[in-house]
Amino acid sequence: MAGLDLASLQRHLDEVMAATADVRGGDTAQYIPELASADPDRFGIALCTVNGEVVGAGETDARFSLQSTCKPFLYAAALAQFGRDAVTQHVGVEPTGEAFNAFVGLEAGRHRPHNPMVNMGAIAIAGMLAGDLLTARADVVALLDRFAGGRATDFDERVFASEQSVGHRNRAIAHLLCEFGVIEVAPAVALTRYLEACSTRTTVRGLAGMSAMLAAGGRIPGSDRRVLPRWVTGDTLSVMSTCGMYDAAGHFAFDVGLPAKSGVSGALMAVVPDRFGIAVFSPRVDGHGTSVRGLQALSLLSARLSLHAFDAENTRTSRPEGAVFPASAHPAAELQDTLTGIVRRRRSYGRRLPAQYAPALAEANVASTAIAVCTTEGVMHVAGEPDLPFSIQAAANPFAYAAALERLGAERVHTLVGVEPSGNRSDAIELELDPVRPFNPLENAGAIAIAALLSADGAHARSAEDALSAFAGAPLRIDERMLAGEVRAGERNRAIAALLRGAGIVQDEDAALDYYFRQCSVTVTASRLARMAAVLAGHGRDPVTGTRVIAERTARDVLSVMYTAGMHNASGEFAVTVGLPAKSGISGCIVAVAPGRMGVA
Repeated sequence: MAGLDLASLQRHLDEVMAATADVRGGDTAQYIPELASADPDRFGIALCTVNGEVVGAGETDARFSLQSTCKPFLYAAALAQFGRDAVTQHVGVEPTGEAFNAFVGLEAGRHRPHNPMVNMGAIAIAGMLAGDLLTARADVVALLDRFAGGRATDFDERVFASEQSVGHRNRAIAHLLCEFGVIEVAPAVALTRYLEACSTRTTVRGLAGMSAMLAAGGRIPGSDRRVLPRWVTGDTLSVMSTCGMYDAAGHFAFDVGLPAKSGVSGALMAVVPDRFGIAVFSPRVDGHGTSVRGLQALSLLSARLSLHAFDAENTRTSRPEGAVFPASAHPAAELQDTLTGIVRRRRSYGRRLPAQYAPALAEANVASTAIAVCTTEGVMHVAGEPDLPFSIQAAANPFAYAAALERLGAERVHTLVGVEPSGNRSDAIELELDPVRPFNPLENAGAIAIAALLSADGAHARSAEDALSAFAGAPLRIDERMLAGEVRAGERNRAIAALLRGAGIVQDEDAALDYYFRQCSVTVTASRLARMAAVLAGHGRDPVTGTRVIAERTARDVLSVMYTAGMHNASGEFAVTVGLPAKSGISGCIVAVAPGRMGVA
């Protein structure tokens, strides 16, 4: 994408508009009368750079209601007004795997909505703001207009009245939030502020400008006027990445790779951090509430301009020879000091019992700490006990997934395994319903399905340890005692395998489980696991030898799923607080990837 000028961007928008001209899928939002009557053939697309330059194609001045594209901005306003800690007491940051308007329960034990991008979370955020910042409709419109840099937002009375006439589900949500003390204002007040935000109107130029404000870290594009702190936009973009497209967030992260938010009016916005914001308007929406033509347009634009967050082009960094980071970042000595300090502070992290289901895990020394960083040039930095062996457990899952993609191809793999975060624990006994398959390859159900594919790969089948050794740059071995413990304690995984067999995903349960148990029982060290992660960081190349282990596209796909689903029902929080693709294992290990820079274990 480097070197693109405005004329080139304009040409791309014109070509994308032409390429999607025949897209006719979906329908206008039928459950809101005013939206149902919209002209389904309207289309506009605009791009606003962080410098304030705007290009567009189609009906760039057509006005539409923001609908759910207002949610990131309400969330950002709440973070700026009350701080992260106060907001997270009321609303979480975890994906649900459910539709945008699902009447799902509150987070277990926390009694709060799962995230601020679903209706339940957005109404909770509106309730917080209604008691402080947004006490009247004019305040709502003024807030959104401020984020748009004064780009002609206004209010649609007819949409608002239409929303109120059919908003029974949202009213039920508001009353539930009041029952559990999530909102402190009257339910009707919280709901009114939320619907007023949804009914605020703009154009694709205006929404692109609002998106570009997030891309610019809270600064109005083309000016020095800051309307949000940078940390707020960082948190907002993280939640958009994992939750913004609801129960299609994983697919969007996988295919398009940008923080985004959709609205049932046909509005769709996406953010390319530090570069530009994009907005599309096309009223025909799919079952997820996302503009069908808008989604196709964004997908094409992302592919044309290599916008995906984990594309190799976007994560390669030029470095002086021997440098760990680009010259503007931390030097190697500072990195080593950081790692040493982390290990020295280990006693302050608290003590919990290790996993108890297998002796090899239960007997682990809880005081043991190791951290290793392997750069994409093969430079290793370690602290603690980097050569202490442990079983890789579920931290193997990204590498097994990569092996399956390489050997069998993405089409075959994803016929049987999805890419959506489920919001569940790693060992949940639950599948996607349409189509019936595991939500993603990183939870147990998906990993067992991947094991079934790898173990049945005919003449190309390799042992679990050999498949992982390809990433480690050295032979890995099975801990036989750990393997015996996995087999003895594997009833839940046997139940998952039986469920997969019933769904036609696994044909040989015993072979799949044997492969999976062996995979979990492979012994690694922090140093070895960091080198494996560095293969992903280096877009598929071994950091030491430079040989290609997997294709660049495979590495991109794996990182996309790690980011949205690798930490299971804590993936959203990890994305906000750490912001790296990662995967945990019950032995106590975590593997993380800084694309283009390093692997960490």
